[in-house]
Amino acid sequence: MKQVRRCFKISGISLLEVLIMIAVLGILSGIGAVVLNDGSIKGSRGAKLRSDLNILNSAAATYQAFGGDLTGVKDPLVVISKLKSEMPEEQRQLMPGLGGSFLDPALKLVYQSEEEAMTMSPRLYWDNVSGKFQLADSGPPGIKALKLDAYASASNAEPATEERRSTFKYASESNWIWDYTEKAVPSPLGSNTFPTQTVASNPPSSIPVPPALVNKGTLSAPTFSKQGGSFSSSAFPLEVHLIDTNSVGAATLIYNINFGAWIDYDPGTPISVPPDSTIQAQAVPIRPSEWYPSLINKQYYTSFSSLLLPPIIEFSDDHFSKDQSTITVTLANSNLPGTSEIVYQIVPTPGGKGKATVFQTYSGSFPVKSSSYPAGFGIRAYASSLADGYEDSRIATKFATEVQGLFGGHLDLDTSTFVSSIGSGSTDAHTHDITGEYGISSVNFFSIPDSRQVEIFEAIKNPSQRFKLLVVNGSLSPGLSIGMTYEKDGVTHHLDVPGYKYDDTKVGELLTFSLGGVSGSSRLTGLWLTASQDILYQAGAIPTNTGEVKGNVLGRFNEWRNGSLTVQAVAVDSSGKDGFTTDDTLSNGNHGAADSGLLWEAALFWHWDGDSYSEAGNTFEPGELESILAQLDDPEAAAAYLEALRSSAERRVTISSDNATEARKSAESAALDILNAEQNAEKASDIAITREDEARVLRLLAVEEESVWNVAKAEADAAQAAAEAARDTADAAALYASQVAVDPSVDPSTVAEAKKAAQIAEEVAKEAEKSATAASKEAENKQKEFEKALAAALDAQDRADDAARDADSAENIVNGARETAADLAGKAEEAEELYARLLTDYEQQYGALP
Repeated sequence: MKQVRRCFKISGISLLEVLIMIAVLGILSGIGAVVLNDGSIKGSRGAKLRSDLNILNSAAATYQAFGGDLTGVKDPLVVISKLKSEMPEEQRQLMPGLGGSFLDPALKLVYQSEEEAMTMSPRLYWDNVSGKFQLADSGPPGIKALKLDAYASASNAEPATEERRSTFKYASESNWIWDYTEKAVPSPLGSNTFPTQTVASNPPSSIPVPPALVNKGTLSAPTFSKQGGSFSSSAFPLEVHLIDTNSVGAATLIYNINFGAWIDYDPGTPISVPPDSTIQAQAVPIRPSEWYPSLINKQYYTSFSSLLLPPIIEFSDDHFSKDQSTITVTLANSNLPGTSEIVYQIVPTPGGKGKATVFQTYSGSFPVKSSSYPAGFGIRAYASSLADGYEDSRIATKFATEVQGLFGGHLDLDTSTFVSSIGSGSTDAHTHDITGEYGISSVNFFSIPDSRQVEIFEAIKNPSQRFKLLVVNGSLSPGLSIGMTYEKDGVTHHLDVPGYKYDDTKVGELLTFSLGGVSGSSRLTGLWLTASQDILYQAGAIPTNTGEVKGNVLGRFNEWRNGSLTVQAVAVDSSGKDGFTTDDTLSNGNHGAADSGLLWEAALFWHWDGDSYSEAGNTFEPGELESILAQLDDPEAAAAYLEALRSSAERRVTISSDNATEARKSAESAALDILNAEQNAEKASDIAITREDEARVLRLLAVEEESVWNVAKAEADAAQAAAEAARDTADAAALYASQVAVDPSVDPSTVAEAKKAAQIAEEVAKEAEKSATAASKEAENKQKEFEKALAAALDAQDRADDAARDADSAENIVNGARETAADLAGKAEEAEELYARLLTDYEQQYGALP
């Protein structure tokens, strides 16, 4: 065996070693192939991006050569958009050169992810300094590919148009290729004799160089700190800053409001934007020889009423009767979906039997039975805000009752078209008991039922006359609401708000109206005052006398028309400036009463039998029923109604207290859930780490077993090769021995040696074949051991992956628990704030809880 093995030595290296070396080289070459293949992939991507780079930069250069401008552009998407654009057709006909788009309109940029950017993969960036795209293999996420948008290609996307500049333009007026203007040669002034001098024989040492032509750029337009859009009216006036995106010292910024005069922008002072306004801004160059002014950036800021509209209350029947003992109530929400929900309560008619319910959320139509409210009932409902920027609506009230007009009294109406004298004034028209006579609780000033009254369009005959609407003494009649509809920019708006809330708006911020909708105004199409049937039982209207209101006797604290709630239309001139003045001391509110510029006014008040509001015997306090209890038609009914409301308020406080307690318990329980979830997450994380460690160890064992198997395979292959070689040698020796044995010329001793050699070779071949079989068996065993180790490693990895998922799930549970806890804590805080507010309101109105 030793002699045989020596036969297979080559230059001091055994055949097994040679085969192992070949195997190792094969592995290395395989690794090299992977590396080279990956490099070739990166190389091909880089080559493709370099090709795209050249195309983009060529397009950018050509674009700029034919009037395009990329000065100051920092966003590659803007660059691509400009390269896709083309000149308008009318401009293209006047400018020589290329006017079309330089890129396919369907071209799309594909950006790297954050993970891709961390690899050494090629990407493109736009360098606004050099005005070119650059190729890099590191840095933040860049453009990794350029593709065609299949949808845009299928839809034959049309390029946008863009105005471009050019030094030359084809003629638009003359018959010559360029327009030109001939100018007369000016006559010389004074003498036409010019002094002469001798030219030096030697030319000057240097020739003056003309100044270089300056390639002017275009400034970038300013951006706004707050983009235009729709904002709650409570957010106005908005504070907006302009942001200069140009180089320091290159430009100053200017702006205007509603297309007025241009104003220099002070970077330290925000622009105060009124509602429904257009703001224009532009960058103008400090050095006009170097820059053109920017394009104008225009933003429009619209407002929506922060106060929600009240619900619409509908009854299946007006009142109970012998044949109708059940009335179905339906409430409709007039606001945008998702902004609010309806909250309501049922109350008895003043003095009637039945209990006032607590406010509850409306979920659908519901029945009310006469057995619960024999004398009728009322629904008080409001829209409760669910979205930021909105406020709860006023409370709308409607009663199912046979009573027409108001409970406990009536309202009178006066209209006028002039500024009344104080103390000895008058009005154009007066209607006694307008609510009772016409069975109404709302007065529409575009359709007053009493024909003697002056409606607003009768007073303002010019549809182009601009005006504002003021509310005087809004605080004295908190139960009266002002409603209006108007059109602006083709959109109809609705406003329905308590008079005192409308009165809170500053006069300078009020909308300008006209009846014709002329420029700079909103077209007023509806105007009314609304009172609930139980307004007097809510102490919601000023109680006073007709004579003092008509004569404009000032009220207890100097109030216009003896404190009555008055709506005034006051003039605004054609330039948009106020054409009126007001006296703030004449109103119990913020608007003041007009002492000039009045176009029309309407005064609504409770006409009662007691002292006028200017007299000492009038003890009226807005919202306090006790201050007028004795003056109601049925004081006992008023007292019963007051008790029903007090009982309802008490129940609301009690329920809100219970809700706050439960909300706080839920929040505390949620806080404990966080601790439990965090502990479970920590355990899951520890298990995941342990499982991953186990999987790592088993992966290493599998790698080791694979190495042992590879060596065993190499040895088996070598042994098989040696056995095949030995078999070839034995066959050759046997053939040689058989040949010499039959050749008479061969010496017998040689024949004997040949036979002996053949015998030895046969023994060697058999021994080699045994070794090959054993080596093959050993390789099979090592393969099984490797496969077993690999299966164990894969199983461990599955367990590690499961543990990692469990850890992620546990962490998600923690995050969910935190969000739930935060939500519950917020709800608990809201519930506690509601309880505190209701308790304070109750104590202020009724005293301590019983």
